[in-house]
Amino acid sequence: MPTGRTVSAGGRFGAFLLDLLLCMVTLGIGYLVWALITWADGQTPAKRLLGHVVVDATTGVPFDWGRMALRQFVIQGLLGGLLSPLTLGIYFWVDSLMIFGEGQRTLHDRMANSVVRFV
Repeated sequence: MPTGRTVSAGGRFGAFLLDLLLCMVTLGIGYLVWALITWADGQTPAKRLLGHVVVDATTGVPFDWGRMALRQFVIQGLLGGLLSPLTLGIYFWVDSLMIFGEGQRTLHDRMANSVVRFV
């Protein structure tokens, strides 16, 4: 079971907004390079700045680069990017609003078996 305090819904939303801002400021390219580096520690650039880490929901071990790539690129990016338009945005809202449920875990967290907690 993960140790450490789970990040609140507000903290998760703040990290999402910070990631968007960082992506815009770096024109996407700098953000992508930074993300590829921080994924090795189970973090996105915003999570690194805010002291959040993505961990396995069962063991509490921080995600490695491969699991972060699966979570961020495949599940959130490709799957979310495909399902959101196909469901007229319903997938996006379900994924986003699940943050108010148990453990502040979104749909993509559940698919990746992840929890976001403080370092």
